[in-house]
Amino acid sequence: MAEDIEQFLKYGGVKFEYKAPEREVYKFVNSLPEEKRSSIAEVSKILEEEGYIDLKPEFSTIDQELLDAQVEENRRI
Repeated sequence: MAEDIEQFLKYGGVKFEYKAPEREVYKFVNSLPEEKRSSIAEVSKILEEEGYIDLKPEFSTIDQELLDAQVEENRRI
């Protein structure tokens, strides 16, 4: 999908591959409640769980031990 161009999450540095057309992914994300869309970590987790993207965690700037705390902190902001 998406011309097989390597993609990165803008604020997490995690590589990912689209498993659905980008337009479909954007439509799904826009349908999420605002509180779910406020955290890129949470959105990426939901997209992977729903089969829209495949995360490639071999490269990440996110501290996996603190991921839950980061998601929770982003919800409060």
